[in-house]
Amino acid sequence: MYTYRVKAMKINLILLASGNSRRFKDNKLLSIINNKPMFMNVVEEVLKLDFNKIILVTQYEKIKEMLSEKNIEVVMNKNSDLGISHSIVIGIQNDTNADGYMFMVCDQPFIKADTIKRLVNKFISSNKEIVCVEYNGLTGNPAIFSKKYVNDLMNLKGDIGGKCIINRNLHDLETIKVYDKLEIVDIDTKKEFYDLMI
Repeated sequence: MYTYRVKAMKINLILLASGNSRRFKDNKLLSIINNKPMFMNVVEEVLKLDFNKIILVTQYEKIKEMLSEKNIEVVMNKNSDLGISHSIVIGIQNDTNADGYMFMVCDQPFIKADTIKRLVNKFISSNKEIVCVEYNGLTGNPAIFSKKYVNDLMNLKGDIGGKCIINRNLHDLETIKVYDKLEIVDIDTKKEFYDLMI
């Protein structure tokens, strides 16, 4: 197991698993990749790490049931139609005393624990308050925000995530480079899903 108790920073990981999968036309998070539901690929990687808390926000009872024996706090999102911002808000509300909040989506099933570890270590060692991954010059998920940005995150509305906060605060951003594009691929349609399975 990786550990990173440098500076005794409390970093909460918030896994976002509340999407309606409208473009997928089914619950994509339960689609099978690597002989397991898509979301479980992400879960198994993050459980190799040592976060202050792992909080998964979902609207799906099936996902909650499947995590009943995992060291993950599941928060039910009863208002998923309010968009990803609502999942972010209720994830933070679960514990407002962390030093940093890391956000990951559960439709990036090829993300690796080592990449997540590098992201966390960069956040701890950097003097910047936001850290995210970068592939080929483009920033994306996952990302970590310090508590400095809690109010900004809590004031997000609709289907808007932390990207807008990053774009407004590029002076306060550090990135880690990801070299395997597959790690940062998120799956939104069945065509994307089947193309990856070929």
